[in-house]
Amino acid sequence: MNATAAHIERVEGPDKVTGRARYMGDERPGRMAHAAIVPAQIGKGFVDGVDTTLAERVPGFLLALTLENMQRFEPIQFGQTGGHASQSFQPLQSNRVAYRGQAVAVVMAETLEAAQEAAWLVKVSYRREPFAVQLDAPGGESVALPTAIPLPPFGEKVTGDAEAAMKTAEVTVDGLYETPAQHQNPIELLTTIAAWDGDKLTVHEPTQNSEAVRNGVATQLAVPPANVRVVSTLLGGSFGQRNSMLPWTAIVAVAAKRLARPVKLTITRGQLYHAAAFRAASRQRIRLGARPDGTIVAALHETQQQTSRFDTMPPLQAHITAHLYGIDNFRSVTRVTRLDTQTPGFMRAPHEMPASFAFEGAMDELAVALGMDPVALRLKNDTDRDPISKKAFSSRHVAACLRRGAERFEWSRRDPRPGSMRTPQGALIGMGVALGTYKASTSPAVAKVRLLANGTVEASVAGHEMGQGMRTALAITVAGPLGIAPAAVQLTIGDTIAPPQHLTAGSWGTASAVPAIESAATELRTRLIGLARTDERSPLRGARAEDLRLTEGRVVHADGRRIDFAQLLAAVGRPFVEAQTTRVAPGQNEQALARVASGRTSQVGPEYPGFVSFSYVAHFSEVHIDPATRHIRMHRSVAVIDCGKVVSPTTSRSQALGGLVWGIGAALREVSEVDPRFGGFVNTDLAEYVIPVHADMGEMTVDFIDIPDTQLNTAGVKGLGEVVCVGAAASIANAVFHATGHRFRKLPIRIDDVLAATTRGAG
Repeated sequence: MNATAAHIERVEGPDKVTGRARYMGDERPGRMAHAAIVPAQIGKGFVDGVDTTLAERVPGFLLALTLENMQRFEPIQFGQTGGHASQSFQPLQSNRVAYRGQAVAVVMAETLEAAQEAAWLVKVSYRREPFAVQLDAPGGESVALPTAIPLPPFGEKVTGDAEAAMKTAEVTVDGLYETPAQHQNPIELLTTIAAWDGDKLTVHEPTQNSEAVRNGVATQLAVPPANVRVVSTLLGGSFGQRNSMLPWTAIVAVAAKRLARPVKLTITRGQLYHAAAFRAASRQRIRLGARPDGTIVAALHETQQQTSRFDTMPPLQAHITAHLYGIDNFRSVTRVTRLDTQTPGFMRAPHEMPASFAFEGAMDELAVALGMDPVALRLKNDTDRDPISKKAFSSRHVAACLRRGAERFEWSRRDPRPGSMRTPQGALIGMGVALGTYKASTSPAVAKVRLLANGTVEASVAGHEMGQGMRTALAITVAGPLGIAPAAVQLTIGDTIAPPQHLTAGSWGTASAVPAIESAATELRTRLIGLARTDERSPLRGARAEDLRLTEGRVVHADGRRIDFAQLLAAVGRPFVEAQTTRVAPGQNEQALARVASGRTSQVGPEYPGFVSFSYVAHFSEVHIDPATRHIRMHRSVAVIDCGKVVSPTTSRSQALGGLVWGIGAALREVSEVDPRFGGFVNTDLAEYVIPVHADMGEMTVDFIDIPDTQLNTAGVKGLGEVVCVGAAASIANAVFHATGHRFRKLPIRIDDVLAATTRGAG
C-alpha cells in the first residue's frame, strides 16, 4: 500500500464524531416550514377527490398541495435514458395512481408534528384498477431489452456460437437463479430543503448528482439553471438511492414559493420504500458447457428483471458475466417485465450482484459436476484478453486474487465432499469461493486548485461524499504535490457553485476525480516553483527548478533557504495562484463535458483504444450451520481485491468491509416483500426489513493487490466501492451448498429454506 497515505485517517472524521459535520437535513433556515406527503393507499387507479377539510383545522397548518392547486411541470426524463430524474412519472401532475405509496398530496405546517398530523387527516377517494407487482403476475408486460431501449449500450452480449458449442460440451449445468427486490436504507433519511431569494432557488438535498437535481428542477419549473443552486456536501449514505432527482424536489420548491419561506420535506423510513428507487427483482437462467478438463466452451445467460410501466431500468447482468472468463462462445438474452411499482434504480452493484450470484453459483455447480476444485476451475478459465472485444485488459490480477485469497483463507483445508466438515460442537462447516468484477469507468471532470496568500489551499472537483472516503482521497492527492498536510486542504464538492458536478456512482468517482485534481495540483506546483524561480521580486529568483521542492507549506532550496507559500505570494504581489484542469476519458469529447454541465451522465465512453478495464475481487466464505435449527452463521470471510493503486488505505478498507456486509445481507437477510393483494412493499421499516448486525459478521479480512493501473489513468486507480459487493453473496451461497449438499438458487437463504430442503432431502 501507499506508505505515505497509510497513516492518514478520514479528514472529515473529527467533524463526524464531534457532531460538527453538517448533513443536509441539519440545515434550518429561518422561518422554515415543514412538509409531509400523503401516500396513495391503492395499488393502481385514479384519485377521484382529495378532502383537506380536517387537515386545515390542525393548529399550524399552512398549505396543502393537491392536483387541483398544483402548477403543471415541464416533462422530465428518466436518468438512465438521458434525463435527470429517478423516474419520468411525477406525482400531482394528473389523477393517475401508478403505484401504492405514490404521493397524492403534500401538506405544509409550522412544525413537523403538525404537518404529519395534517397529512394523516387528508381524505382521498379512489377508483381502483387491477395491478401487478410480481414477475409472474397476470398483467405484467414482458419486453425484450433491445426492443425497449434500442441503443448500442443496452444491446445483448454475443460472441461465437453458444448454442452450437453447448451441444458439443461433455459436461453441462443449467440453473435458474432468483434475487428479490431490495431497498437501500441509508441512515440519513431522504430530505429536501428549498428556499427562494427573489428568483434564485437554493436546494439542500442529499444527492449523488447535484447537477441533475439543479437542471432537473430548473426544467420542471421552467427557470434558468443558473438561478438554481444545489448543495449536497455530505451524505449519510446513499448506495445508489440518490443517483438522480427524486420525485418531490420541485414540489417542495413550489411550496416554498407559495409560502414565501423555506420548506423542508423529510421522507419517513416507512415512506422511503415507495418514494425512491430500489434493486429490482430478477430471474436468471445460466447454462454452462465444459470439457472434462474444465475448459468452458459455452455460456448462455438469460435475464428477466422488473421495471415500471413508464420507464425501462435496463438489466445489464451479462455486461459483467460476458467479460469475467475466457469463454469464446457466449450469448445473453435480456427481458424486462413492466409492473406497477415506482421505477427501480441503482442499489450498490445493481446488476452485478445478482449477476454474480447466478453465474458464480453455476460455476460452483460446474465444478461439482466436473469433480474439480472451484478455485482451480476459475484459474483454468482465466484469460488475458477480453472475449467480447478481443482486446487486452488494462490490468487483470484475477489469478493473484484467487491464489492470495486461497492462501489467507487456508482453502487447502477444505474437504470437497459436501457435508463432510464439522466443528467440534457438531455444526456443519461450509466453504465457498466466488469471483466478482466491475467495470473500471471514468467520467469527465473539471478540477480547480488555488493557493491563497494566507497559505490556505482551496480545491474543487466533481464529486459527492457519501461516506466512501472521497474527501480523504482527494485531500491526500492534493496535499502530495504541494507538500502540505491533507487536513490543510479545503475541499468543495457536491455543490453546484463549484465546477460541474457529475454523478458520483458506478465506482467512477475516485477514479475520475483523483486524476483530475492530481493534475491540477501538479500544475499549481509547477506554477508556484516558476514564480519562485523567475519573478524578479522572489527571494528565490534564479534558482534551478531541480533545486526547489515543496514541503510543510514552504518552498525549500537545496542550499537550505526556505520561504513560506504566503511569504512568496506576498513578495511577488499575488493574492493567489491557481490551476484548473479538464479531463475526459478516451472516447469522450467536449459533448461529454456539456452533458455534465447539463446534469446528464456521459453515456459515450470511455472507449479505450487498445484495452478494456475492470476491477476484480476474489471472495472466500466460511459458514457454520447448526445441525438442529439450521441457523446459518458467518464464521469468517476473506476478500482480495484488484482495484489498482490504493490511494487511501483507511477508507479503502472501510469500503471493502462494507461490501462484505452487503454480501451477507444479500445472501442471508434482505428482501423487500410485496403483497400481491394490495400492491407495494409491506416490510417497510428496519424491524422487518432484516439487515445484518455486528453479531452476524464473523471474522472479516480484506487485502489489496495494490498494483497501479497506469494504462487506465495517471493515478493508477480503478473503482473499489461496488466491486466488493460482487460475488460476496455467491461465495456464501456456495459455502451453504458445501455445508449441506443442497443448492439454494433463490436469495435470501433462510432457516426455513434449509430446514425444508434438508427435511425433504431435495436439492
